[in-house]
Amino acid sequence: MEKVVNGAILAFLNKIDMGLLLKIIVELFLFFAALKFANIIINKIMKRIILKLEDLETQKQYNTLRLILLSIMDTVIFLFFGTNILEDIGIDMKPILATAGVFGVAVGFGAQRFVQDVIAGLNILLTGQIRVGDVVKVQGVAGTVERVTLTMIMLRSYEGCVHYVRNGLIDIVTNQTRGFSYSVLDISVAYKENISNVMNILKQTGDELKNDANFQHMVLDDIEVLGLDSFDDSSILIKCRIKTYPQFQWVIKREFNLRIKEKFDNLGIEIPFPQIVVNKPE
Repeated sequence: MEKVVNGAILAFLNKIDMGLLLKIIVELFLFFAALKFANIIINKIMKRIILKLEDLETQKQYNTLRLILLSIMDTVIFLFFGTNILEDIGIDMKPILATAGVFGVAVGFGAQRFVQDVIAGLNILLTGQIRVGDVVKVQGVAGTVERVTLTMIMLRSYEGCVHYVRNGLIDIVTNQTRGFSYSVLDISVAYKENISNVMNILKQTGDELKNDANFQHMVLDDIEVLGLDSFDDSSILIKCRIKTYPQFQWVIKREFNLRIKEKFDNLGIEIPFPQIVVNKPE
């Protein structure tokens, strides 16, 4: 049995063109080397440019461009070496390319979606609507942008879910972290409270937050106490907002709410909440 197996292996090896096999191995080595080299060069050049940029928004745009360049370069290198290896093993690419041309005409209508995605992706990239690291809302889903390609974007939601959205489907983009943001604060107090006094407390709390060493790098401007916004069933709503650097609006909002709750408790200012009175029948 062992002789039969050894004979079969030797017969198989005799049929193999060792020169061709060696050439293919070299081409595969060059393929991975070119892939690695191109990725290192693009990353090195783009990261060096990004480090010199002081504007966070421009850094995001260049980082997105870096990922697009990596994707395009990987595709070009794969097609180049893949075509050469197929020709080396005896597969004539001309008939395949001709067939692909005829087939491409047949599926031209199906390719419209792909072309639409690419054109929309180029528009998104050139205008900087969406950058890696932005928090956006598109097509009814929201999340942090983890990846942008010419055909789709990848969003990761707060719960950790990943959403893939085709660029061609995007018609409205809500970017929540472009340039600056606002922490919008709705503060409810009881009707009996002195509204002017409450507004002064809100202004004081906002100033304390801005001057706090742990949060001053997040806040761009003084708190805006816009005033009495509405009369609700059991409370008066005072609206205010704080201008922040991108992505810090949620941190500032939570910290402000915590501080104002503690301050209201210490000062005896009532924050109303729904109550139900049940009368026991006699």
